[in-house]
Amino acid sequence: MTIVCCHTQDCDDSPGFARVIYCAEIGQTLFDLFFNAASGYRGAYFESPENGLAANRQLLQAVTEKLLSWSGEHCKREDSNLIRRSLSASSAKAWVAETTLELCASCSGEWSTSHKSDLEIANGRWERENHTHAEWGRQAPAFRKLKIFGGFVNDSSGEYVAPHKVHRANDIWKRGWS
Repeated sequence: MTIVCCHTQDCDDSPGFARVIYCAEIGQTLFDLFFNAASGYRGAYFESPENGLAANRQLLQAVTEKLLSWSGEHCKREDSNLIRRSLSASSAKAWVAETTLELCASCSGEWSTSHKSDLEIANGRWERENHTHAEWGRQAPAFRKLKIFGGFVNDSSGEYVAPHKVHRANDIWKRGWS
């Protein structure tokens, strides 16, 4: 994983909350294994929302110290306490680099709602859902970037989760996307 940038983003929905966002390049082969494989990130969510959340926690635990170290060297003006709280939040996650959240040229996104990959994933659940997220979930994109999103936290370690993300684990289990 090569970290390319780090940003702090204020929460538009709840003043006083902010999160950290990293963009990392991992290459197409690792991206495919991580994001699309039955034993990968979404594969864990397919098994159950709880397994997905456990895989998400394991990923964040594995990369947090590297992210903090990188920030200390490359993003000295970022608040290390905020970064640690944000990455430790229950809503912290990894996902594809979407074009809707481009904070600098380095983290320009690869996925948008208009992206169309072949519907390669057939697992007996996601193809039965009649929802746009199920169509996106059945795609197996071959990208090279991931974004790691900390949760929105405030100075007293309170956490804000957007209402449409409260059931993220169940949404990915049900449709392969959130």
